[in-house]
Amino acid sequence: MFFGIIAFIGVYLMPLICILFVVKSVDLAKQIKNGDSDTAKNTAWVAITFTIIIYTLVTFAWVNN
Repeated sequence: MFFGIIAFIGVYLMPLICILFVVKSVDLAKQIKNGDSDTAKNTAWVAITFTIIIYTLVTFAWVNN
């Protein structure tokens, strides 16, 4: 059951999650460059998407090992 959810995320949702990660990272970089102090929302999105990407990759490597 657990691996089925991770496999679904890895196969079908990972491209969308990666696009979201890149877009929010660029938005965060622009906010930092412009001196905007309200970066919490984009920082949270970048942290969450990065965690999902890494967790999915590690789970695939662990299961296929």
